[in-house]
Amino acid sequence: MSKLPRGIRLAQWLNKDGSTTTKYRVEITRKDWKGKRNNLFDTLNEAKAFLIMSKDKKGQAFIYQIDDEEEELKRKEREKLEQTEYNSSDYSFGYFAKKYLDNYVFNEVADTELKRRNQAMKKAFITKICSISIEDRHITKEEKERDGIEHVETVYRYFKALDVRTEIDHIDINNYIKVRLKGDKKNRAIKPVSVVRELTFISNVFNKLIHFDTKLKDVRNPIKDYDKSLLRNVINVRKRILNEEEELKFFEVINGYSNPQLANICKLSLLTSMRRSEIVYLRKDQIKDNYTYLHLPITKSGKFRDVYLDETAKQFLKNLEPAKKAKDGRFFTYSIMGFGKVFAELMEKNGLKDTHFHDLRRTKISRMLSIGGDSNTILIAKILGFQSVRKFEEIHLTDKHKGLNSQSSMLSSFGHGNIDTNFKHYFNLHLDGVKKLNRLKILKEKKQNNIINQEEESELLSLLLELTSS
Repeated sequence: MSKLPRGIRLAQWLNKDGSTTTKYRVEITRKDWKGKRNNLFDTLNEAKAFLIMSKDKKGQAFIYQIDDEEEELKRKEREKLEQTEYNSSDYSFGYFAKKYLDNYVFNEVADTELKRRNQAMKKAFITKICSISIEDRHITKEEKERDGIEHVETVYRYFKALDVRTEIDHIDINNYIKVRLKGDKKNRAIKPVSVVRELTFISNVFNKLIHFDTKLKDVRNPIKDYDKSLLRNVINVRKRILNEEEELKFFEVINGYSNPQLANICKLSLLTSMRRSEIVYLRKDQIKDNYTYLHLPITKSGKFRDVYLDETAKQFLKNLEPAKKAKDGRFFTYSIMGFGKVFAELMEKNGLKDTHFHDLRRTKISRMLSIGGDSNTILIAKILGFQSVRKFEEIHLTDKHKGLNSQSSMLSSFGHGNIDTNFKHYFNLHLDGVKKLNRLKILKEKKQNNIINQEEESELLSLLLELTSS
């Protein structure tokens, strides 16, 4: 064969049936050319004609038009494929992700704003995951030839199109993580903590496969085996609480804001350790047993819980008047997202950018645990250096107590039943609180033994008021 013109190369490959396919590849990379062209032609004359056309302005315009039309056709085909209903023989991740949403997210009526928000959030995560393209490691040479992309080294495929049985393993999850951390042409890079949340949803779908199809009972969840070093040291548990100086500044800012609802929501969190979503939609009928506790029918965990009130919180709620435009028995008119936006902007404007609303909840929990009393095993384990409070309890704790004076009821009120969750995520030791607690214990014993004088009795009352309002 005579020497090929510059810019044209011979491309040959062996087919499955033993025959050989021969084509002519035209590669063009020039500064005046719109992108890189890599085209295959059946005959040498077609390749030459394309090469000549590429050197002429009108020819380039014609090629651009053809490329744009082909790209548009491919886009429409992709959209049509994406809109096609999944059939019973479909084992793609997208099929089971949809079943997960139908069976475990939208399986109940969203009759509250919190439920609607949670459903929308979960759907958004699943939709985003499905739309991410990662390297298709499992595509065969025959499949490349069938699709006319045999010359493409790396093929990318939507995550939703991958087969959960054979095309998603730990290496694919590693590639997913890398794509999300780096970003691509269609999706910006996201923070590692957001990647972890997406992995959680992928894991949730895989955990439910056995309930969708018994034949999938042996499919291993790939999230269990991904390379943890890809996300090492990026998920830092936030332990921040407000000290006295910060709290004074914080109160000055919220009390000075034009809408008093914002200050009242913040104060309720500091008084009760309730979450933003639990306070924003708080209703008067949730106050139970003459201000003894607040009943929260729906919480972050999906379960109800009761939040018990100390005297300061009781008095605050007794004096709290619903906002003028509040409806359906609510105290406030904010939406969850609306409040979050206003709060964040107010903090940033006043030099408190590092103050998150959840810090208020953590501050209250930490202070309550610091003054919990002799039954507060979290405090003891923290001081003595125990790694696991649960193990400490198994060995040393013999009695269970009820009421806000006990640790178990405090954990229940906080909405975290796992004692180690509180130990690791919320508890920060307040030494001042410990000293006051010891003094309180001494004065209470004197009171019980009728050996307390008037001055000490006044001190006892002051301590009780100070600690219960912390």
